[in-house]
Parts: sequence; C-alpha cells; structure tokens
Amino acid sequence: MSEHKKKVRKLWFRAKTYGWGWFPISWQGWAITALYALLFSFSFIVFFGWLGAASEASVGTRDLVFGILEFLVVIALLSYSLFRICSKWGEEPRWRWGKD
Repeated sequence: MSEHKKKVRKLWFRAKTYGWGWFPISWQGWAITALYALLFSFSFIVFFGWLGAASEASVGTRDLVFGILEFLVVIALLSYSLFRICSKWGEEPRWRWGKD
C-alpha cells in the first residue's frame, strides 16, 4: 500500500474577513506580531530620542536626513520581514468583503 500522506501545514495567520491582510491565530503568529510591535516601538523610541538629542546639539541637515532615512529603512525591513512571514505561514491573501 503506497499511500502518500500530504503534510498539512499549520497556519499561523488567517486571512482577514474584510479587506486585505492577515491576523494571528496561533501562538507563533501572536509571538511574531508581538516581536514586530516591540521592534517597531523600540525603533520609534530610539529614533525620536536621537531626534531630540540632535535638535539640542544642532545637528546639520545632512545628518538629520540620513537619520530619517535610516529609521525608514529599519521600518521597511521590519515590515517586509513581517509580510514574508505572513505570506509563508498564512492563508493566501486576497481582497474580501465578508464570508465567502
């Protein structure tokens, strides 16, 4: 008897009922979401702490622009990483208007 068992992948994220995107449904999904929120908040706090110190130290425009760009790159990388994880461990996203 050569029956192939198809391995069922456990979902960490379910597609939203309304709109496009995901929400966590397992402890792994919640852990990833919490980690993202923690790293996003930490980046935000560090950036605005640096921004306050930079304004008191009269940092030049060039340093200010690079500081803002660094912050945006960090946020973009965090968001891209979350998107990739949700794509791999979640349902296929599509625009939805309620139950199918």
